[in-house]
Amino acid sequence: MNVREPEITSVTDLTDKELTQQWKIIDWKRVKEVVNNLQSRIASAAKNGNWKTVNKLSRLLTRSFYAKLLSVRKVTTNKGSRTPGIDGVIWSSSADKMRAALQLTNKGYRAKPLTRKYIRKKSGKLRPLSIPTMFDRAMQTLHSLVLGAIESAAGDKTSFGFKPYRSTKDAYAYLHLCLSKKVSPEWIVEGDIKACFDEISHNWILDSIPMDKRILKEFLKAGYIENYHLFPTEKGTPQGGPISPIIGNMALNGLENALAMRFYSRSDGTIDKSHQNRHKVSYVRFADDLVVTADSPETALEIIDVIQAFLDPRGLKLSEEKTLVTNISEGFNFLGWN
Repeated sequence: MNVREPEITSVTDLTDKELTQQWKIIDWKRVKEVVNNLQSRIASAAKNGNWKTVNKLSRLLTRSFYAKLLSVRKVTTNKGSRTPGIDGVIWSSSADKMRAALQLTNKGYRAKPLTRKYIRKKSGKLRPLSIPTMFDRAMQTLHSLVLGAIESAAGDKTSFGFKPYRSTKDAYAYLHLCLSKKVSPEWIVEGDIKACFDEISHNWILDSIPMDKRILKEFLKAGYIENYHLFPTEKGTPQGGPISPIIGNMALNGLENALAMRFYSRSDGTIDKSHQNRHKVSYVRFADDLVVTADSPETALEIIDVIQAFLDPRGLKLSEEKTLVTNISEGFNFLGWN
């Protein structure tokens, strides 16, 4: 479908009243339709491994005025819309939002440092959040429209976190199917990746994530401000940025294939899940929480080795204390369920 978008007026030519009027007459149904169409084409090309087409469509989407409008709308309607970044700016008026959409561009883009805050987890520990400026959030959201489509199409099929139309209940239901039969496996590997979002290698991200490397580097290397001091970011993807969950998912995608290569592959090295799975290995992941089933403690320990070998190039480690091998009769924890 060829899309003809409206011509973009220079923001300097418009008054606040004119910007407000333009924002209020936007046909959001049409905006979503155009963006979804491009995302579907990107997903289809990624699924077929046609990366030349993916790159072409990605450029088209990130330059799309409709995509920019949708990105601004997303960051101004979510929970954090009233939380400013380091510049103290929030986009509260229609004029602010329209002006932001008109100014959203890769050309000359420089990310500002993030504001570091802490939220208390159920365990009582503090989890760091790094809050980008509204403009940086909108830029991340714009590029996440592309990356989300790629990740959903090409990512692990038994990964359920941060995906459209998937939830913790879907992960739980899949795991229930794996464990509810008479011949189901009786051993569980509870995988815990140590500080996953904080430790992902920047080199791996820049080499492996399919997006504009200059923009991606701006997102990763912006640093954060805490107690009036600037701290550089040399690894990890900051929790609090819209694009971070997708990068986290992409870093862990491929683990399903790594397990399949070891436990499902035929003698010729090809993977066939209809091939006898005599070790009863099934894999479920939600974000960085994962569970793998096994037929024995020995298989479970081998699974841990496969996972760690997969994580090593990404700069990640399994927690020795929290990665557990458990018999199902003892129960195990996953996503708040036991």
